[in-house]
Amino acid sequence: MNILPHVFHTGARPISLAEFADALRATCPPRFPKARGDLHRQVDNPISAFRGIVVDHGLREGSYKEAHAVIDALRTLGISGDVLRLNWTAAVLGDYAHPKELPNFESVARRLRYRQIGGLCSHRRIASLLLAHHEDDQYETVLMRLLQGHGSRGLRGMKKASDIPECEGMYGAYQSGYVDDQKRRQPFYNYNVPKRELKSLRRELRSTISDMMHEEERQEIMMEQERDSSSTGSSEEYDYGLEEQYQSKRVIPLDVENIDVEDGGIAMYRPLLEFSKDRLIATCLENKIPWWEDQTNHDATLTLRNAVRHLYKGHDLPKALQKPAILDLSRRCESRAQAQEAAANRLLSRAVIHEFEPSVGAAVVQIPHFEPLNSRRETMCSAERRQARISQQREIAGIYIQKILALASPELQPPPLINLQNVISRLFPSLASPSEAALIASPAKAFSIAGVHVIPVEPNPRRQEEGLPVAASSPRQPLNWYLTRTPYPSNLPLPRFRMPYWSVGSHQREQYYNNHNNNSSRNDHRYPMSLHHLQYWPWSRWMRWELWDNRFWIRLTHRLPYRIVVQPFAKEHGKPLRELLDPDDRARLAALLKRYAPGKVRYTLPAIYLEEDLDLEDVKPRSDYPAQQRSDPDPNPDPDLNLKLMNLDEGEEGEGEGEKETAMTTAEDNKDRVGRKSRAASIDPNLRVPDISKMKLLALPTLDVQIPRLNEWLHYEVRYRRVDRGTLETAGTFHRGSFVSSAKAGEEKERGFRRERMG
Repeated sequence: MNILPHVFHTGARPISLAEFADALRATCPPRFPKARGDLHRQVDNPISAFRGIVVDHGLREGSYKEAHAVIDALRTLGISGDVLRLNWTAAVLGDYAHPKELPNFESVARRLRYRQIGGLCSHRRIASLLLAHHEDDQYETVLMRLLQGHGSRGLRGMKKASDIPECEGMYGAYQSGYVDDQKRRQPFYNYNVPKRELKSLRRELRSTISDMMHEEERQEIMMEQERDSSSTGSSEEYDYGLEEQYQSKRVIPLDVENIDVEDGGIAMYRPLLEFSKDRLIATCLENKIPWWEDQTNHDATLTLRNAVRHLYKGHDLPKALQKPAILDLSRRCESRAQAQEAAANRLLSRAVIHEFEPSVGAAVVQIPHFEPLNSRRETMCSAERRQARISQQREIAGIYIQKILALASPELQPPPLINLQNVISRLFPSLASPSEAALIASPAKAFSIAGVHVIPVEPNPRRQEEGLPVAASSPRQPLNWYLTRTPYPSNLPLPRFRMPYWSVGSHQREQYYNNHNNNSSRNDHRYPMSLHHLQYWPWSRWMRWELWDNRFWIRLTHRLPYRIVVQPFAKEHGKPLRELLDPDDRARLAALLKRYAPGKVRYTLPAIYLEEDLDLEDVKPRSDYPAQQRSDPDPNPDPDLNLKLMNLDEGEEGEGEGEKETAMTTAEDNKDRVGRKSRAASIDPNLRVPDISKMKLLALPTLDVQIPRLNEWLHYEVRYRRVDRGTLETAGTFHRGSFVSSAKAGEEKERGFRRERMG
């Protein structure tokens, strides 16, 4: 980057403070309007709420010094900053010697850049990221998308507000962190009523309510108590609580406490999209702020954006492709998209979400009807006009379907509207063409889209006996649909992550060597591998949050001698789990699965497994773990190899970082590190698919079902990924209770209608 020389911009005027403030307010509406205040800041220094971030791509010499020069300029303005340097590792470059040689250099650099920014913002609890994209950048973006053949929704260009991209799975950065924030002593989003406001409310109440009214109420209460105490011999006195204490049939508690639903993450804003680059430069020159220009932006061969920039700056484009026309096209497309979004929300307000269960990631939705075009005015319209109107309604219905599918879909992005045409005809038969209407099955049948299994809920006694969703419907009543995750196909790998930590303490090492060298029995009292020697098993740190199947955030800590695997609940492990549970928990598990996870839905739930079978009552792990699990077995395995691979020397513990990382010891000398890494790679069990037949099911975390005494060895937390609050607030949302009849599943109280709250 070079400092731009002082030049005269006769046509550009600086951006005023009022203009910038209006643009900032219009771009950054409150994410949580009900929050009463953000994190406490210094009132007399509002600039302390900002922090600069400079990304050094490291593509040319001198970029590091120039990045720090920008930080120094920010510090003169009283703004702190950070320099982030992209790490072009061998895994990123592959067979290429330089990043510029990558065929997808722009997308790779974008991903590296945003993930580093997301990690920094999450660490510093920065909730909002302001980018300096301006009007010229918007022009280039729309022009590129026009050349690539995007539709009207893509021609809107860059959004003024969005979630940070490329940070999927990063807790605190990607649509998460809100639950932890609310647990802090000073949350960033504070919903508590300030003390000053509480005092004011108390004063108003005292002035409104007189002392005489308090005295009258007190006397009435005392008189009622005297009447109650004087009445004796009533049957109610002796029958109190008999119905609850002496029940003819044991009641199975069916309610499961819904897990927390995440929210938050880093929001990205572009408040300068309405200002041209010339106005930004003029603003800097007016305030004596240096302007840096990255010279790589002028390399037309580096990225597509640079080529487009070189095209419109070096050539006279047709008027329809010039900046005013393209930006006007972008505004029209944005206005059209906003109108469609408003129409989809009106349609959503007519829908009803009967059930939304974050514990299983499922929902029951009542789809509203589109009114057919039966009015006289509509029938007199030409066929072309009617077809255009139906096409517009189908697009609105597609946006509505995107919102509904997001409740249960494991996909990070909604399916494009072009892929929803068949679904629109299925869910809205009135919008189907005559040829499509002939192909639509009647009665409705289940189908899958975007990882969601959409099942019609029809009155069928057989389905009710099998424990499947059942609800009443009539020809004039909209049909209900049960949305859940599709079963996992056998030809694709299961969603899985494995914790690389397993517990081995320093005391155990000494005992292990003694017992192994002396060939003593593993049942010897000196061998500390039983439940009464829990002090010898060190706990791991809390592992980082993992986004399992793009639906559930899971983290755990444990001190088990084998690694933990999180993958879907397998059918073959259902019976062993039930045998380990006591009768009450066994009945509760059966009732919960029947109500919340009927049929194959239960096999889409996350389950916590131990990599090998182990008796928690008498913990005796095999001594050569994990050496025997190598893909190429060694005829002479080293029984001490697992100790050498541990990052647990002298009682230290490793921290899980996902499936691709291996815990390595740090106590060895640097000269032996290369050899140890090569040996670890040869036996690394993380690169191998675990044998599910040897694994032990420990818990179903979303249903809060676990084997006895597991809490002495393992703790876990689980949350559902973010769900659009606007969808639940706009739709009519209430709870109707269980799909299973109370006669089979036990009596439960009528919960009635209640609004679902995601706070």
